[in-house]
Amino acid sequence: MMKSVLENYFSCIPALAIKLCIILLVVASLSHVTAAELEFEARLEALSQALEAQRIEHHIPGFAIAIVKDGEVVLSKGFGLANIEHNTPITPQSLFAIGSTTKAFTATIAGMLVDQEKMNWDDPLTDYLPYYTFVQNDKPVGITLRDTLSHRSGYARNDLLWVNGKVSSEQILKDATQAEKWAPFRKQFHYNNVMYLAAGTATASQSNPKSNWANQLTTRLLTPLNMLNTTLDLAQAKNSKHLATGYMWHDELGEHKVLPMRNLTNIGPAGAINSNVEDMANWLKFQLAKGEFQGKRLISENALLETHSPQIQMAKDIHYGLGWMLRNWQGQKVVEHGGNIDGFGAQVTLFPESNLGYVLLTNITATPLQQLSINLVANYLLAPALPTQNLTPPTNGDDFNQYIGEYTANFGPFKNTIFKVLLKDGKLAVDVPGQTIYALKSPNQQGKWLFELTDTIAVSFDKNQQGQIAALRMHQNGMDFELPKKGLPIIPEISAAELQKYLGSYYSKQLKSNSTAIIQNHRLAIDVPGQMVYELNLPNDNGEWTFRINPNMHVVFNQNADKQITSLSFYRDGKQNGEMPRVEDKNQTPLPSVKEILALRRTQAQKQALLKAGGILAKGTVIYAQAGISGTTQAQLMSDTHARYNLDFGKYGNVQTAITPSAAATQSSFSPFQQHNGKYLSQIQKSYPMLDLDWSSFYQSIEVLKRSELNNKPVYLVLLKNAEVPSVTAYIDTKNGDVLKIETKALVPTLGSLPYSLDFADYREVAGMRLPFKVTKKDNQAGKVIFKFDSFEVNREFDEAVFELSE
Repeated sequence: MMKSVLENYFSCIPALAIKLCIILLVVASLSHVTAAELEFEARLEALSQALEAQRIEHHIPGFAIAIVKDGEVVLSKGFGLANIEHNTPITPQSLFAIGSTTKAFTATIAGMLVDQEKMNWDDPLTDYLPYYTFVQNDKPVGITLRDTLSHRSGYARNDLLWVNGKVSSEQILKDATQAEKWAPFRKQFHYNNVMYLAAGTATASQSNPKSNWANQLTTRLLTPLNMLNTTLDLAQAKNSKHLATGYMWHDELGEHKVLPMRNLTNIGPAGAINSNVEDMANWLKFQLAKGEFQGKRLISENALLETHSPQIQMAKDIHYGLGWMLRNWQGQKVVEHGGNIDGFGAQVTLFPESNLGYVLLTNITATPLQQLSINLVANYLLAPALPTQNLTPPTNGDDFNQYIGEYTANFGPFKNTIFKVLLKDGKLAVDVPGQTIYALKSPNQQGKWLFELTDTIAVSFDKNQQGQIAALRMHQNGMDFELPKKGLPIIPEISAAELQKYLGSYYSKQLKSNSTAIIQNHRLAIDVPGQMVYELNLPNDNGEWTFRINPNMHVVFNQNADKQITSLSFYRDGKQNGEMPRVEDKNQTPLPSVKEILALRRTQAQKQALLKAGGILAKGTVIYAQAGISGTTQAQLMSDTHARYNLDFGKYGNVQTAITPSAAATQSSFSPFQQHNGKYLSQIQKSYPMLDLDWSSFYQSIEVLKRSELNNKPVYLVLLKNAEVPSVTAYIDTKNGDVLKIETKALVPTLGSLPYSLDFADYREVAGMRLPFKVTKKDNQAGKVIFKFDSFEVNREFDEAVFELSE
């Protein structure tokens, strides 16, 4: 028995030895995992948790992310759902449309051809694409390859040319040359997708006359980078079992809506690529390696880095390169670009100095996470210390309470707009109307609370002599915008009597209009038409009144021998930028009351005339000046409650909108059927002057602000406010009450609010009503759209069905 036991024991030794060796090998391998590697893994896990929290907060069905560090993929992961209905999870293989992140591929191909001396960044594009010729003042505009790739041509967005997907690329390019310029050549950044179509078409012509951009993308980049699951083919993408379903979040309904994929074949070089994060990780490796992939150089380092170099300023500390946006994070260069198209939002970001990059692909049209991810990735992977769950330093509720409240904004597009400071998830945050709630980082040594979304915007808080928070300051683009706290009176620093001698109008040759010295918030201020009211600090010993938003700007009031103010001189950075002589002030009489303004507009008489007129049919033409195309417009109106608008641009598509007191919908050849709800319904119900005759029935607040001038006509400025929609500033003719202009913002799902203006001209009497026969809409996205009406026919009969639209 003893022998048997011993034999059994020794027979087990080889097996035990093998197990022991395996354990030792595992321990030995673990001993090579450094503390730094373990910390990086912890950072990746913390980042994943933060991204998932943002996904839920921003109603993103799903997304995938790949992160490359030092040439290796350190994270490739899916979050959420590719299809909500079928509960299909996102994976690293999930396919997404990547939108405008395609533009960097187009710029890189151009760089390859520059290497081959087949193209030059600074050659006129007409050298390669003769029919793409723009003419200004009877002379061709010398738009170069560099200009097209950097959005500095001076031509605004003209997406109407391609958005219905049915017009050929060549026809788009030919029609685009009929557009009017929107800004001076090479002076301003204006995003333009058709310019990228032109650049891509030009590169194809120089690469192989029988080829096209799609083919050269495949042969020059996709195949060499082993991006084998990436495609431009819409049918191929739709047939892929990995395709994520695209969605849009309806904030008014609290639900997601499926969006069909858009056909982008005719605008391919601007945004037609469909890919996954596994393939895009190879694109990141190639970019971070400065043009090499797996030991093979595809583009010279110089040409690749040229695409990463600034070409035009977009905003303070933000530039556009060639297919990339350029900014910085804590002094480190950031090269990035987003992409948004129906149902999908993408973000590609490089931190070249840290040899780090990531791609984020989502299945929602647009989301704050695209830009927010830049700081999230940087803070979790590059910052010296791992962020804590709560970035705000420990403090008690009373300390937070002093900041929480409402603050009134009067700068840029905001007019008497309420910003709210609130507590969200244990962090201080700012709710910007029409945009989103921006979480703030902990205050730095200067007392500035940086936005988590971007280091380029921060807020701080001013206290009064009693130690109370008196104002919120927003620091952006070198300006300090001051937002007084609502409900807290502003204590005058100087008496109104002492300011009286400065008040009045001063003529600017540069602006070709009068700027007015007024009193606002008990302070002397300069009201510059078309800009904003600039409040001033008290003067220093040299009589310099500095601007409260920027101490590098100041004015001096010049006096004659009798101590009378004769002119105003404006200075920036210590240099005088002009002298504005004082002009006779014709505005000494009191402002009219709201009742008097309504009477001047003949509100009740015009409303009665509208009712008496029955159905109204208006016909005319519409011109998209920055797209170079025109069409027809027709409006059918019944009372001030029902309307139907039709726009027809022929081959470029059409739009119909129907409005009733309880509903509104839009149907077009550009986008899926859209039912307007909530604030969007309220907005569109007041979108046409005939539906907005009786201000008092819709706006909760009407305030006569001041007198001013518009195109040499005296006007009253009237502020109209309804809590549900953006405020409206109306310019009213002082003689007849005509609305000559309005300035407001359009609420756009997923995009927030976009400023625009409407100019009304050529008023004529029609059946007891004053109607504008010309309406011009202006905004920085689409440029100028002109509606010219040929006729208004009254007493027309319309079937109720005219004012209804259905899918």
